[in-house]
Amino acid sequence: MSSKSQRRPGAGRTQGSSGDRGRLRTTRGPLPPGVYWRRRAFVLGVAFSLVFVIARWLTAGSDGSDDGRSVAVEQAGARVSATGTVTAGQTEAAAGEGSPGATGADASASPTAPVTPTLAAPQGECDPADIVVTPAVAKGAEAGHDVALTLSLQTQRSEACTWKVTSKTVVVRVARPGGKALWTTLQCGRVVPRQSVVLRNAVATEVALTWNARKSDARCSKRTDWLLPGDYTIAAAALGGEPTETEFALAKPAPRTVTVTEKPRNTEKTKKPKKPVN
Repeated sequence: MSSKSQRRPGAGRTQGSSGDRGRLRTTRGPLPPGVYWRRRAFVLGVAFSLVFVIARWLTAGSDGSDDGRSVAVEQAGARVSATGTVTAGQTEAAAGEGSPGATGADASASPTAPVTPTLAAPQGECDPADIVVTPAVAKGAEAGHDVALTLSLQTQRSEACTWKVTSKTVVVRVARPGGKALWTTLQCGRVVPRQSVVLRNAVATEVALTWNARKSDARCSKRTDWLLPGDYTIAAAALGGEPTETEFALAKPAPRTVTVTEKPRNTEKTKKPKKPVN
């Protein structure tokens, strides 16, 4: 019995070694290089796709905000360009028509088209204290020649009102800087045109007059002294309003060439026939 219970030497080691070999067979060894390259390509592709999607999203957002800002700037520019001038004597229909605004497909095709303002209808007479008169002298004004002047009339508060331009409602004065008046419409009121105008705060109404570039006197005579070339100031105001002053210069008169055409002379005198004496 003792001989049956005894184990054969090396039997346990044989079974253990076979289990170890089974466990070694289930352990995976290094994979082929192609598998690693495919994995790396997949990871890089996913990362590139994420970066591309995020970049497109950010670009689309910035483009939209830029478009909004550009449209806002264009609309602000259109509102600013609505301010203009109207020549006195121009009919209300011509002043209010302008160029029609773009509509429909034209409006979407040209969003930067200038917008013509709709002028307000006058409501009563203007308050002289609300009127601003801005004088201007034509460029190239020369001493010794007539000078074109322009008065730009505009209200500060009233949207639209009527006003009569006369020598008793508006005053223009020319002087040396810081000096006394050399010429004024208080003495030469004939140069101020008498007319009824509509004044607005959205646009300026222009009135033209001519100054003879001479000094004025109480009788507004035509034989007063010419103003010499140099720097001067011109001020204008509605009676009851604040004056507006600006500087200008009278240039030296440019030499002018006068061409005289001689008339042909008759060398032979035509003799009149003598009447017969009875």
